[in-house]
Amino acid sequence: MNNPQDITVLEKLTNTLEGLNIAYAIGGSMASSAYGIARFTQDADITVEPFDSVSNSLFDSLKNEFYISKDAMLQALKNRTSFNVIHLASAFKIDIFVRKETAFQIQMFAHSRKLQLGNLQKKQIFVSPEDVILLKLDWYKQSDCVSDRQWSDIIGVLSVQKNSLDYKYLKTWSANLGLNDLLQKAISESNNL
Repeated sequence: MNNPQDITVLEKLTNTLEGLNIAYAIGGSMASSAYGIARFTQDADITVEPFDSVSNSLFDSLKNEFYISKDAMLQALKNRTSFNVIHLASAFKIDIFVRKETAFQIQMFAHSRKLQLGNLQKKQIFVSPEDVILLKLDWYKQSDCVSDRQWSDIIGVLSVQKNSLDYKYLKTWSANLGLNDLLQKAISESNNL
């Protein structure tokens, strides 16, 4: 996984989010490394609930330790897209995705869970392993199925979590998201390892 300093930077952000009562879920490579096969990543991905009412407070809480563009943050809130923050001391980047009001994204938040990450004081909230697989399948599909890194992450989570995954949940949401063929291919490949 990442070095301890990057994990500590992520904890600073999640502590700030929690202090402002902004729900979050860590995803991306940090989540796939936590559930699957660890690999180095240069950033972190975190999805947050819309936080329009405390946007100024979030900006003020982060601006001394992170590079953050207020305009980019406000635009991401308005359009339910993403913005990033960069820790000034370490240059570690965290991409922040504002949760869309889709059935899947709402369910993803409800399905999230707490995990211990490295030597942190407290558990952090992560998307579930099933949702990591679904999100990465979607990213893989959007990249015209050429991202070896995304595919390796998917296979890693399927292989490590094989006996504990909720396959009914995976199949239901992969069908809803148009990812069923890719999911079946990934399951088949992970079973052959």
